[in-house]
Parts: sequence; structure tokens; C-alpha cells
Amino acid sequence: MSDTKISALPAASGAAGADIIPIVQGSGAAAVTRRASVTQLRGAVLSGRSVSVEDFGAVGDGITNDGPAIQAAINSLTGTGGTILFAAKRYRIASAVVIDSEAITLQGMGFTEGPNAADGSWITIDTTGFTPFTFTGTAARGSAVRDIAFRQTHPSLAPGWTPTNYDFVFRVQDCLGAVDFRNVFLCSINRGIFCDNSGRLNVERLRGQVFTTGIEIDRCFDIPRVNYVHFWTFATSDVNVLGYQQQNFDALVMRRVDGIFMDDIFVLGCRSVFRFASSASGTTTKFYLGNGYTDFAKYSLWVEGNDVSGQIANLTTQGELITPAGAPIPGGTGIRIDGSNARIQIANLRIDAVETNAIQVNGVNNRLDVFSARVEKANLANNGSPAINLLNVASGTPNQIYLGAPVLIANSNGAALQNGSTNGFVASMSPAGSIAAPGAMVGATNTGLSSPATNQLAISTGGVEVMRVQSGTVTIGGASGAHALGVTTPASTVNELRVSGAVTGQPVVAGAQGSDTNIALSLRSKGTGPVQIAPNAILAFEALAGATQANYLRANGAVAAGRVSVQAQGSDANIGFDVAAKGTGTLGLQANSANAVVVTNPASAVNFLQASGAATAGKVSLSALGTDANVSFDITAKGTGVLGLQSNSAYAFVITNPTSAVNYLQGTGAITGTGPLITVNGSDANAALRLSAKGTAPVSALSPLQLPSFTVATVPAAASYPRAMIYVSDGTLNKRLAISDGTAWRWPDGAVVS
Repeated sequence: MSDTKISALPAASGAAGADIIPIVQGSGAAAVTRRASVTQLRGAVLSGRSVSVEDFGAVGDGITNDGPAIQAAINSLTGTGGTILFAAKRYRIASAVVIDSEAITLQGMGFTEGPNAADGSWITIDTTGFTPFTFTGTAARGSAVRDIAFRQTHPSLAPGWTPTNYDFVFRVQDCLGAVDFRNVFLCSINRGIFCDNSGRLNVERLRGQVFTTGIEIDRCFDIPRVNYVHFWTFATSDVNVLGYQQQNFDALVMRRVDGIFMDDIFVLGCRSVFRFASSASGTTTKFYLGNGYTDFAKYSLWVEGNDVSGQIANLTTQGELITPAGAPIPGGTGIRIDGSNARIQIANLRIDAVETNAIQVNGVNNRLDVFSARVEKANLANNGSPAINLLNVASGTPNQIYLGAPVLIANSNGAALQNGSTNGFVASMSPAGSIAAPGAMVGATNTGLSSPATNQLAISTGGVEVMRVQSGTVTIGGASGAHALGVTTPASTVNELRVSGAVTGQPVVAGAQGSDTNIALSLRSKGTGPVQIAPNAILAFEALAGATQANYLRANGAVAAGRVSVQAQGSDANIGFDVAAKGTGTLGLQANSANAVVVTNPASAVNFLQASGAATAGKVSLSALGTDANVSFDITAKGTGVLGLQSNSAYAFVITNPTSAVNYLQGTGAITGTGPLITVNGSDANAALRLSAKGTAPVSALSPLQLPSFTVATVPAAASYPRAMIYVSDGTLNKRLAISDGTAWRWPDGAVVS
């Protein structure tokens, strides 16, 4: 070869790896000029540095299949690993790229967000039947994808549109360790990232528009992280595409995932955002979500698997259809739980625009704890759906939701908080606490509700118990055992005591109520203690019973025109009834608001009056009784008032007495063989017995009148018996009757008795 200056050589139109260039090896006398290809020089000079896919034949014109070149670049780093650079071009791949023997970083130059491949590093996919990028094997741990946009082509937009059925763009399989995705743009992608049997997956700053599945994770036994995800209408806002998404797109699908960390997740237009499904390996436990915002989503949180557990700091969701605007997605609900045994805590929750329920809990033994919740525009179907619907559990533990604060429900067509006809419940719960420091404090640390023992509820104020409820018993006014009022409800109770207040002028009422037609009301004291009634705070009535008492007093009302009554009742066949005044106080019976009968008794009285009824044809009686062998019986009129005895409703006998009367009439009974005696008694030594007929009527005797008998020698002094008539037993035949003229006794012929 002749000597020629380099400057004299023709310019190359382009450099290729197979091009030959001269190099000088060695130095001084040992220097030798040899030829080498560009590829050989690149491998020697750039050893240990990043490589470019274009060094291995990638074109980046959007037409050529750059998959083999990318694979060649990866293979060139076998045994060392490293970074593969993508220029600001549009690369196309139509064959699989596999990273399985080293940690490789696919590094782009950023991208411009938009519906089509534009500035920056883009990789387009338009062929199905393969997985574009696969990370597999433990050697691939530590690989990463950074600052690259990906785009797939799909059918033209039209009603009934569905995406082309591409596989996941990325599969992370059996790496058992971390693969990172940072600042990745998925534009018009059917399925994004699938991770299986690989822990510590890290996704950060993932954006784009995905149609079927954004990220799916299974068998992730060490904490993965998904942060700063933004799925939006970057590719298209076509209603047919978004309609498909709302019925099919699941942004994050988690199966067996342990302790995933998620934060700052935004998704617009999807079936679900956080879908916790299951696989043969299990379900997700101990997930953590910082901030989640879902728009136009059928389900924001969808729990399909059993035993899912996790915590959410802030979650907001809205469930409208893309079209027609304002209508809810049919069957949509903010939170849907179909599995069982879920345990999920949510700090702040807002659910907007759902057809029926904001939260729907199916399955068995699910528990949600929600600290603060707001529901706007639930029950848009206006069919009476409640904000929360809990499935009735026929067998097993009912579903439960515990609230930290009342749910704010607005613009929801009057939706109730919870459905009826279910054994599931929505409640707030506090710790048991104590009387001095209640679990549910109100206004002060020593005032509120506590549970002193199992199945007991107490109210305390100022650290002092004032009420307790336990096993059908309520105590009020103090600690149990030192309370003022106790209420006990026996098993199978159907009747009750009801106390009612009253308006002005009306009495308060304590009455028996219940399902029985007739219900007794019993007021009882303990032991021999009395029952007292005290109107105006003054004792007016006291009922007292003995320790072994068998009989009692009954007061009966009456129908119209009837008589009320007070009766003796009890187990004895015959029961006495005493009405007693205290000391020498009187006992009065009134009618028409005035005394009708007054009974008095002196101190130390031993005798009494007894009134007795009578059987048929018998006589009622008034009797003097007592401890004395002989007891007198006085009937006294007041002043000069008359004393009358009636029979057949008319007077039969009337007794009068003048003022200052000193003499009186006395009747004496008689023994056998003698007759009764009527005599005059009084303070006068001699008092006449007078009989008087009314008017000019005579005094008549119905039997012969028998005169006192004297002898001539024994006749009494005539002066003592003027106009009196006697029988003289020893008179002559025609001289038996004698009449006193006040001076002497005379025979009927006027002769002096002698």
C-alpha cells in the first residue's frame, strides 16, 4: 500500500461494526501496525462501560425489528452486567428480549408524554404472540428499566372497541429479588408489568394509559413497592376505549403479595384500582397504601381473595360513567369485598357517585375499620339503597364495620347508613376503660362510658359511677350495690312499667304496659318495711305487712252508679278488717263530703260496739262487746234532738228529752216466769211514769190491765198516788178497787177504804 495521508482518504458514509481500521500495537521498535474491526475496538475500549443498542445494530427507525440487536447488546454484557443505552429514537421490537444471566439496566433518554411516539427514547410493539421483555432467574436481580416510553398499536376506534391481545410488556419471573422500573411511560398498552416469584419489585413514576392490566404481582414474599403511578387518558379520551376500560381494566392486581408499600396512586377510567385476588399461593397480607385517588372507577378497592389484610391512609374514588356524563357505573361501588376474613383499616375515605352502595361487603367474617368517611351521591338509583350494605351471614361470624366518627352522607337521596335484614353491623367501639377513666370519654377524662366487667356498661361523671347495665338489670344513681334505682328484666318479659311525663296541669304517670290484656302493677317493700305515699313531700299513706302475712287489703273501683269498695283478701277463709285511729283520735265515715259516722274511744278502752249482718230472714244487730262481763250500750242524740227507731222506712219509736232532764225510762228483761219491766229512774226520789196518746185518743191496752194488789192494811199513802187505782185483795165482794183522791183511798161508792 502506498503512503497516503488520512486526510486524503475518501469519507465513509457510515461506520459499521465490521469496518476495518488500522491500529498500532506496541511502541518503539516493537510497534506493529495491525487491522481491527470497529466491534473489536468497541469491546476493548468501552469494556466496563455502558453500551448502546446501536452498537449492536439497532436502527431506531420504528420499522426495523431491533429486538435481536437489543438482545445482542444484553448478551455482550454476559458475566458482568451493566447499562444498555437507548438513544432518543423510536425502536421497534417484534421478538422477545430476555435478561437471565446478569443484572442489566435498560436506560433511555427520557420521553415526551403524548399519544404517539415523539421525542425521547421510545420502544414500539405491533406484533403479538411473545413477551417483549422478560427478566428471569436470580442472576437478573438488580436489573432496571429507566426513562423509556413504550407504545402498542391497536384497532381503530369504534363502538365495541377492544384492544389487541398483547402479552405483558414486562415479565419478571423467578428472580427472587428486585427489578426496578423508574420513570416508565406505558402509552396505549394492553398489559404492563407482571411479576411472579420475585420479591422487592420496585415501580416508581409509572405513567401512561393501560387497557387491561397495569401491574400484576404474585408470589412476592418480600416487600414490593409501587409509588407515583398515574394512569390517565394520555393516548385517547375516546368513549369506546374508556368504556372498555371501565369494564375490564384493573390497575393493580395483587395475589400472593406480602407487605406491599403503595403511595400516590392515581387512576382514571377502570374496573378496579386495587384488586386483591388470589392464586394457589395465597392472597395479599399487610398491604400499605398512603394516598389513592381513583376517578371514573367501578371499584376503587376490590377484595376477591380470603384473609386479605392491610391499611390505607387516604382513599378517594368516584364512580361515574364516561358517558352519559353524571350517570353511575352499573353495579359499581367504592369498596367491594367478595372474600372472607378480610381485615382492612382506612383512615380517611371518600366515595362519590355510585349507583347503590358506597361500600358492599359480601363473604363472611370481614372487618373494616374506618376512621373518617364521607359519602357523596350514593344511591343514585334512588331505590332505597343504604350507604353500606353488609351481607347477612347464615353461618359463621357476621361482617363488621367499625367507625371512628359518624359517616357524612350527603346528596344520596336519603340513603340510610346500613341495610336492614342482616346480622352484619356498623358500629363504633371504645376500649373498656374504668369508672375513673372511661373508655369513651365525654367532655372530661373522668366522665363517659366504660365496661367494668364482661357484658357490663357503666356511666360515670367526675369519676363516680351513676349508672350500670348488666344482664337484664339497670342500676341508677350510684355504683352497683349502692345505687338508688334498679330495673330488672326477667327472661321472656312481655310487660313493662312505663313512666310518662306530663304537660302543665296533668299528672305524670307510672303505668303497666305490654302485650297482655290485663297487667297487674305491684309496689313492694323489702321484709317488713312499709310502702309509703307522700304527696307534697308529706307522708299520707303507709302500707305495712307482717313477716308471715297471708291476708291483705284490696281497694276496688266501680262502674257508673256503683260503689267503690275496700275489701279484706287473702288465703284465710274468714278475714277480719280493722280501721283504727291513733290514740283517742276519732274515726269518721263521710258521705257527700261530711261526717256520717264518727267513732271515738277513750284511753284504755276495753269494750266496743259490734255490728253484725244477717243471713236470709235473720236480723242484723248492733252489740256491745269487750273484756267486761257486762257492757252497757248507749245511743245518744245531741242536745234535745230526738232518737228514732224506724221500720219499713217509717218511725216506729221516737225518744225525746227536754233540756236538763234528770229522769228517764228504763226497760228490764225478765227471767222465765216473769215479764219484762219498764221503770222510771233518775235523780228525783219520786218520778212518775206517764203514757200519752195523741190528741183525744185514749191510752188503750190490748190485754187486761193488771193493777198492783194491796190489803186494807197495806195500802200506800193516798197523797203519794192521787188519781191512782189499786186492787184491795181483802175487800168485801163489791169492794175490790180503790181510787186515791190525794187524801184517802176510796171505794167506788166513795167510802174510805177501811
